Amino acid sequence: MADTDKGIHDSVDAVLEQWRRERPDLPVAPVGVITRLARVRTHLDTALAEVFAGFDLTPADFQALVNLRRAGAPYQLGQARLMAALGLTSGTVSVRLTRLERRGIVIREPDPDDKRSYTVRLTGKGLELFDRIAPLHLASEELLLSALTPDEQTRLAALLRKLLTSFEHTGPHATRLWGMTLEPARIARRRRTAVGLSDHPGLLVTAITPDGPAAHAGIRPGDLLTHRDTAEIRTCEDLNPTTGGPVILRILRAEQPLDITIDPDQPASENP
Repeated sequence: MADTDKGIHDSVDAVLEQWRRERPDLPVAPVGVITRLARVRTHLDTALAEVFAGFDLTPADFQALVNLRRAGAPYQLGQARLMAALGLTSGTVSVRLTRLERRGIVIREPDPDDKRSYTVRLTGKGLELFDRIAPLHLASEELLLSALTPDEQTRLAALLRKLLTSFEHTGPHATRLWGMTLEPARIARRRRTAVGLSDHPGLLVTAITPDGPAAHAGIRPGDLLTHRDTAEIRTCEDLNPTTGGPVILRILRAEQPLDITIDPDQPASENP
């Protein structure tokens, strides 16, 4: 039971306190975020699975229904596209679809554009099942967030969006803005330390569009964007790309800090 005389604590507070006692030299602050995310996820998964179990479905089964329903009429997707949306291997998806197909929830048909592949379609029974589950599922999700006010939920969603984009917007999906291709802060830190540069958060410029705003401003591949005016940059959201007019960026070129003014309205070609 939490000790209310000393303030409310969770299980992760106990872990952090143990490490501070045993190894005060270790920088354990990230544990307060990462471990809490993992433990909250465990609670959420358990509670949500109870809703799906009442319909003899797993959470993963329901995600297949969700993706098909979200595709819009006729509620079908190519099997490869569904596999990518679910983040699963072809074998795992095939087993799951076979189970749903036997229950008459989905049907697989040869893809008219690719005879080697299939399309997966939600049946009338599957659509009716989704319509029964969705309101219960959403009500369960709303209940699970009862500890947070609506404003707190909005702020948490914004922070989680910043964190998630740092994993999703990288490599071939890296953000392209103002004639620059930008890798997120976690990639920037890793690449800088790998070549012996200081470990500094920011957005790493990996490509420049010729004649684009960044090129005209003198920004180069390898530069690290660290501040917009005086505000620290850790994600592309911190650049406030929707505001107009010239922008002052603080960059690190190797270890040299520079202030550069960029005009986002400068025309840029399509391909960086």
